[in-house]
Amino acid sequence: MTQANGLLRLNLGCGLRTVDGWINVDGSWNARLAKRPLLRRLLASLHVITKDKSEIPWSAKILIHDIRKPLPFPDGSANAVYASHVLEHLYVEEGRNLIQESFRVLAKGGVLRVVVPDLNAILREYLGEHPFGELSAEMASLCPADRVNQRLLMRWPSPSGGSLFYRIYNSWQDFHTHKWMYDSNSLAALIESVGFAEVQPKTSGESRIENVDEIEEPSRILNGGGICVEGVKP
Repeated sequence: MTQANGLLRLNLGCGLRTVDGWINVDGSWNARLAKRPLLRRLLASLHVITKDKSEIPWSAKILIHDIRKPLPFPDGSANAVYASHVLEHLYVEEGRNLIQESFRVLAKGGVLRVVVPDLNAILREYLGEHPFGELSAEMASLCPADRVNQRLLMRWPSPSGGSLFYRIYNSWQDFHTHKWMYDSNSLAALIESVGFAEVQPKTSGESRIENVDEIEEPSRILNGGGICVEGVKP
């Protein structure tokens, strides 16, 4: 997982996007259960988790870690930290702590690249613009206020139902809802506040990180999908 210079590349909150040459880190229950397939099948048979969730192809190679806690890597051990559509799932203080931890584990000259949903695009759509291009039939059928709420994803549209165990499982998944949203300026200000230099917005595939296209999904940025900001540890 190290490059020729001996430094790590970290993919935080990787989800299903696991890439060779990176340490893919995720702390979700889905990632944890991927390492215990028999338990996952048992929970599905007991309807604690739904069958469709049990069949999602999570990699068993993911490094399990709750990114709200200090990262399990030494100071200055990485030359790249990547986090796509992760920061919005953290409370502001937790997000700042993660950026601070990223600064700590990066070596001098190391790069942090953060991608999040674009609050500016969501509000522009509410005001009548079309930053997301052609909408799906489902999204087009919604009134602007309901569409905003769908895109903000602060809470699921309906409360948790099903068995007691399933409701408990859903409460564990609170990480999957959004806690705080960013535009380009507020994300850059957060990254700068912990000491990063050369903080700049980037487009999809444009990066100081070599071969970033191996790990980045363009749809997470293009057509209003999100914003990307990079910073360098001085």
